[in-house]
Amino acid sequence: MLYRRLVLGLPLVGLFLLSALGVGRAALQPEEVQAVLKAELYLNRITSLHARFVQVSSNGAYAEGEVHVRRPGRLRFEYDAPHPVLLIADGVNLLYYDKELKQATFIPLRETPLWFLIRKQVDLSGTVQVTDVSLAAGTVRITVQEKGADQTGAVTLAFSDQPFALRSWEVTDAQGITTRVSLLNPVYGRKAADKLFEYGDLDVYGFRGSKKER
Repeated sequence: MLYRRLVLGLPLVGLFLLSALGVGRAALQPEEVQAVLKAELYLNRITSLHARFVQVSSNGAYAEGEVHVRRPGRLRFEYDAPHPVLLIADGVNLLYYDKELKQATFIPLRETPLWFLIRKQVDLSGTVQVTDVSLAAGTVRITVQEKGADQTGAVTLAFSDQPFALRSWEVTDAQGITTRVSLLNPVYGRKAADKLFEYGDLDVYGFRGSKKER
């Protein structure tokens, strides 16, 4: 399904693999190591995030929407029409919901790349490693890749330097399609309502959701 590949296969991988970095620090210059450490500190300071986002792919696909994050464990990606896609992480599962077809897919949150960003502690070590750091023109770009993966596993994160903040990420899928997701006017630290991360009221046949914290 096009929407599912667009949403699950591209931006979420780009957004959430960033916090499982296995940093190849021996290959980095001291200033590059400092940039990676700053990124880790920055990510751990995020308790909540709300932003508009714009998603553009090299195959011409384009989408916009809103993202809400509340650490630990909560996330909501809602795409604007005509894309009928809603993604919700409730602390236990990730729900992929097609609002037109009223079809839902559930994935254990710990089995998804996004888990590493929204877990309680972001640790830049583990199953992926930093392969490149670029410091230029007020922008810090950090490329990470899953250990043992080929070039299609690479994700590039772009941070502004002053102030230091995540602005966008890029990811390339197995078909060679590159997608960039840019955050617009992000707001940090604003309380995100519980209902944003609940799905018990969705009209999904045979599904009974829970609105309780898990």
